[in-house]
Amino acid sequence: MENVLVTGATGFIGTELVHQLSAMGIVPRVLVRRPHRAALLAAVDVEPIQGDLLVPSSLERAVDGVDTVFHLGGRASFESYRRLAPTMVDGTTSLARAAAAAGVGHFVHASSLFVHGAESDPIDGTTPPRPQLSYGRAKLEAEENVADICSNTQMTLACLRLPHVFGPQSILFQQIRSGIAIFPGRMVNRCGQLHVEDAARLLIAVGAQRWQGRSAVADSNSVTWREFFDLLHELYPYFRLISFPTQLALMGAAVIEPLLSRKTRPTLYTKDTVVGFNLDLPVAPDLIWSEIGESPRYPTIYESLPAVLDGYVHYRWRHPLDDRRSA
Repeated sequence: MENVLVTGATGFIGTELVHQLSAMGIVPRVLVRRPHRAALLAAVDVEPIQGDLLVPSSLERAVDGVDTVFHLGGRASFESYRRLAPTMVDGTTSLARAAAAAGVGHFVHASSLFVHGAESDPIDGTTPPRPQLSYGRAKLEAEENVADICSNTQMTLACLRLPHVFGPQSILFQQIRSGIAIFPGRMVNRCGQLHVEDAARLLIAVGAQRWQGRSAVADSNSVTWREFFDLLHELYPYFRLISFPTQLALMGAAVIEPLLSRKTRPTLYTKDTVVGFNLDLPVAPDLIWSEIGESPRYPTIYESLPAVLDGYVHYRWRHPLDDRRSA
């Protein structure tokens, strides 16, 4: 694995992936749709390629000479299928076609745990996908399209169905830093969790080892959202958690979503966001990890949450008498 392409390289998981590849001595090629976003990668050595998942000719340039594709690009929001499909389904399919035609050996697709629906038992290799969100439906359709392409070519495929991935720069922790976090539900459902460093490590490992298959993945212990936030508040008591009853949150989303749908920018104020945060999505421990001979650096939230808080400490000295902030 020497010549790699990363799509979604300026996104939350993508930037971590690029930094880890760079630390390994790999100079990744990165597909950049909005040039000003490339500044997020200024600290690492990359090969930027101007392109867009919606422009097939740009994808042909991007995959030329590449042996491994890490595909994280697409519209990352819980919106209607109509809004998600152009990048998530059509764009992924175009990229896979271009990659196969260019002789790419391995295609690593960052899919989503939301290809599954609510499950009382931990999700494992025997759990059939049954998406309840448009986001999950689009991800599953993209998986199927890429699998069809790979079945007729020499390109191999790894689809990692990622859970809730979090880190210092994630949307959740941006809320935490602001002093208020909002959760639309009772927080009694279990959900797979994964620190962003481990998500990137796993993507790289399946790329380097040419692991093939489709699987959910998470850390070693799926917890309820209540357990997640209780520990977070114990470690960092400087924010207020506001939770709304699920039905009230759904009614609010029903009012807000049509208003925001007129805008082109992605939004998380949707019915599917509320439904997604209330699905039971526990994941069986050790999926994929044991197959590739690795283990999570942060196996549970008791290791990952303290690491996240360490990661967003601002090392800017200020005299205590001048510091008026409470947190």
